[in-house]
Amino acid sequence: MKNFSILIFFLTFSFNTLFAQENEADKQTSKAKNIDLLMNHCYDYDMFNGTILVSENGNEIYKNALGYSNLETLEPLTPGSVFYLCSVSKQFTTMAIMILKERNMLSYSDKLSKYLPEFPSYAENVTIRNLMTHTSGIPDHYNLNAYKPGLTNKDVIDLLIQQDSLDFKPGEKYSYSNGGYVCLALIVEKVSGIPFHIFMKKNIFEPLGMEHTLVFDASKPNVSNRAIGFNATGGLDDYEILTTGAGGIFSNLEDLFKWDQSLYTEKLVSQSTLEEAFSPFILNNGEESNYGYGWGVNLSNGNKIVAHSGSLNGFRTYIRRDIKNHNSYILLTNKGASVEMGGITNALNNILNGSDFELPKIPISSILNKLLLTQEINEVIIKGNEMIASESQKYVVDEMGINNLGYQLLRENNIESALEIFNFNKKHNPSSWNAYDSMGEALLTKGDTTNAILNYKKSIEFNPNNLNGISKLSELGENIDSKNINISIETLDSYIGEYQLTPNFILTISREGEKMFIYPTGQSKSEIFPATENRFYSKIVDAQITFNKDDMGKIDSLTLYQGGETLAKKIK
Repeated sequence: MKNFSILIFFLTFSFNTLFAQENEADKQTSKAKNIDLLMNHCYDYDMFNGTILVSENGNEIYKNALGYSNLETLEPLTPGSVFYLCSVSKQFTTMAIMILKERNMLSYSDKLSKYLPEFPSYAENVTIRNLMTHTSGIPDHYNLNAYKPGLTNKDVIDLLIQQDSLDFKPGEKYSYSNGGYVCLALIVEKVSGIPFHIFMKKNIFEPLGMEHTLVFDASKPNVSNRAIGFNATGGLDDYEILTTGAGGIFSNLEDLFKWDQSLYTEKLVSQSTLEEAFSPFILNNGEESNYGYGWGVNLSNGNKIVAHSGSLNGFRTYIRRDIKNHNSYILLTNKGASVEMGGITNALNNILNGSDFELPKIPISSILNKLLLTQEINEVIIKGNEMIASESQKYVVDEMGINNLGYQLLRENNIESALEIFNFNKKHNPSSWNAYDSMGEALLTKGDTTNAILNYKKSIEFNPNNLNGISKLSELGENIDSKNINISIETLDSYIGEYQLTPNFILTISREGEKMFIYPTGQSKSEIFPATENRFYSKIVDAQITFNKDDMGKIDSLTLYQGGETLAKKIK
């Protein structure tokens, strides 16, 4: 479903500048056409279901809605469709704090204990500035298994105050904390004396004319024209919690563009206050954190880019602002991990810069799914293998997408076809623990216990933390011996460094004693555990990494296995 492609042109009545502005209009037209080519390509191959707005020099040059607001009723999206913003909400929370600061109702240096005295004594060392910059040491409540339908701010605070210490000394490091932002929402309520959702409406949304934006909390307001969240395979995965501060806001393209443009003015706060918000926080050791007040900050060649992403349930969101050039774009989606956010944003950046751009590679799962509509499974597998072999530069062997297709067939009781798809995944992602785990499940469904056991064991070999595989093998009477992997400190130190996954996304590997940690840009640091000498896995997300050596035996890259394989070169 493709709808409402809007290419916006601007007229001038000044004869003296007519020629220059016509050239500028031609450039905007060309960019809009390239963006339309990009987005329709992504929609056609199931890499985008959502809305997009792109602006240049403060003017909209492209706005579009592609796909469905509700995949069950097939209601189409429109540019006015309202989405849950996920963590893009955080920039609004910090704006509330900035407004109160300019009204002399609080100070960034105020301590958490001043407003939330129920916290243990360590809160006396945490400032509001620490909370805004993710440098407080307050843990992310999602890492404490807090998620549940109907989760409230009170639930989060009750859990956080049970922690007997901070994760680290305030200001010592950056570590993404949704819990810290829940605290900020409660501080806004304490200082203003009114509920958070009312404060936001009266002091931000209404002054900016954001008529389709609201905070969704325990009051459960009605959300008109609302997009419903689904997972990548089309299963319902809608927003279902009631927390605010870290998330909780619903909005649409029109309102977010008003928000973007207001940040060039002083409608809400002064430019000096905004400049501070758009500056990276300086850690205790003097290093920059690449995060300001609710915004990721990237300083490059004298230019400043601020951006933020969001991800929860079926929603994936992103806003990026090129402050110097007054360029921005907004992406709102509601079909889970199917969106190719990295490829889309890289292409948009290049288009706006007037550079060559690449269309994201086509997920082979999308091709397989289309082929299955008209061909038998054996023909589909042959065709898929041929396409990968002959045009590898055109397609990406998307492990998660292929896996989802297999489960879709399994749910339809098409067991033999599911087995062929899972086997296809194993062949092209031979190091994926998840591919073997899924194959094991399909084989169990078929009744082939012997081969199911072999696949589950292989899965655990790649990911010792695969609790599902361990549980299944235990049910089948198989014992799993845990292995103690001993790696020298010298070898561990060779892995330390920064690995570039995309131009704006770095994986930082560090060591603390004998423990190894990974710190992705804009996310919290977490421990990784060895499965082999050079292969590590996470216990928080389904991801593994392998460290690779060059011809001289030095570590020059890592491979991330998370819904596929992605190479990240070592840059530092």
